[in-house]
Amino acid sequence: MATMKWMCLPLVQEFLDDDDNSDEDDVIATAMMVHVIQTYTREPKSRIKNYCEDVVSKYSDTDFKRIFILSRPTFDTVKGYLQNCHELDVEGHGGREPISVEKQLYVTLWYLGGSDSIVKIADRFGISESSVTVCRNRIIDTILNNFKSKFIIWPQAEMLEQTIDKFHQRNGFLGIIGALDGTHIAIEAPTENPQSYINRKGYYSLQLQAVCDSDMKFLNCYCGFAGSCHDTRVLRNSDLWKSGLEVCNGNHIIADGAYPVRRWLMTPYRDNGHLSQEQKHFNHLLSVNRVVIERAFGLLKGRFRRLYHLDVLSIPTAVKIIMCTCVLQNICLLQSEDIEDYMEPLEVDQPPMPQLAVQENETEGIIKRNILCRRLSGH
Repeated sequence: MATMKWMCLPLVQEFLDDDDNSDEDDVIATAMMVHVIQTYTREPKSRIKNYCEDVVSKYSDTDFKRIFILSRPTFDTVKGYLQNCHELDVEGHGGREPISVEKQLYVTLWYLGGSDSIVKIADRFGISESSVTVCRNRIIDTILNNFKSKFIIWPQAEMLEQTIDKFHQRNGFLGIIGALDGTHIAIEAPTENPQSYINRKGYYSLQLQAVCDSDMKFLNCYCGFAGSCHDTRVLRNSDLWKSGLEVCNGNHIIADGAYPVRRWLMTPYRDNGHLSQEQKHFNHLLSVNRVVIERAFGLLKGRFRRLYHLDVLSIPTAVKIIMCTCVLQNICLLQSEDIEDYMEPLEVDQPPMPQLAVQENETEGIIKRNILCRRLSGH
């Protein structure tokens, strides 16, 4: 490129020195010279070379976890899962070496764990901006296609009994399988129907609805509804609404007052100022157990800080990123990863309780709630 520059410049200069040129010709020639100089004297982008190969291995275990949000053993476990997936068996382009699975995972975790721009991540790992996006998408797609159904699962048989027993040991509340709630994930304004994504707090968001067990592991996740939608509408459109009675099998999920009561979904009594002591006691015990889902969301956002603001314009891509973090969170919990460094304050602001008319199956839920209420009070 430098040779081409020095070949072009004398020709342009000779044209400028020609007295027969018009002023317009001189302007054009000057612009050509400026373009040639700018084009061929750009400095190459400075990127960190061999960061993964030469630097990461020297990190202490503490620094490794702080930077990549997983401990080394958990990172190796996830890498082991991915190395058996054919989706990541890709060849390099333009004669370049393919990016290893390990490096693709480093790039993805760096992206999910912070708020750095794609440009900064590319500089850090010595790859192009487009390669960062490709690595992220490949890893996320592979995790969702191969591991979502393995790590976000409804407890069965012995595991179901253990889950119910752990909730019961907290304060005697019977039959709880999990706690349900929703949280908002801030996003960029979508190109289509952006107003529908503005939530009650005034920012653009997607809703993540989830059920977790007493250990904060996600049992069911549903994501993609716009921020303006009410929690009840999200629930009614999820698979949980259709399968709740069957999967709970006489037991129940607990939730706050934004949701309707059902045989399989226990919610608090509406406080109209005339609650009995039994009903207040029921509400208190339910609330103490339900806080686990708020802690699960706090842990999710504390570990995967990209969820505080997803800077992607594609809604499907945003949904995949959110769901991938839920899978990774479950893997971390199964690996007994320490959670204290990532636990964020609880989301205490709750939406107002909807005034719902009694509908089919709700009466059965009310009857079941009254029975539970009496049992919890010792009657």
